[in-house]
Amino acid sequence: MTPDPTPEVLRYTAFSADPEGGNPAGVVLDASGLDEEAMLAVAAELGYSESAFLTERTGEGAYTIRYFSPKAEVPFCGHATVATALALAERDGPGELAFATAAGPVPVTVAREGGELRATLTSVTPRVE
Repeated sequence: MTPDPTPEVLRYTAFSADPEGGNPAGVVLDASGLDEEAMLAVAAELGYSESAFLTERTGEGAYTIRYFSPKAEVPFCGHATVATALALAERDGPGELAFATAAGPVPVTVAREGGELRATLTSVTPRVE
């Protein structure tokens, strides 16, 4: 029997407890079997401004994360990082996370406040190309 190549795609809304507000993002917690074309196809199907894909862990334990809009890969996306951190915290519990992005390392802290999980990140230094 051939394994199902379709990844589990989670849908999150960052920066809001209301599904009708905030910034929607797709999250794939295990994109290790997906190539760039497949990630782009998932992002295009979702139609969100960005979706996040975890591909592997670095030697330092950081999650390698890639971001795709429906049209192209982008180096960094804050709301998709927040959504991914919350998805991981829902499965593994709150704590300190590290993400390796194309734009640089991004540390994220997820804490439980008043019964809700909240993520705080330190963004990469902005630059213009």
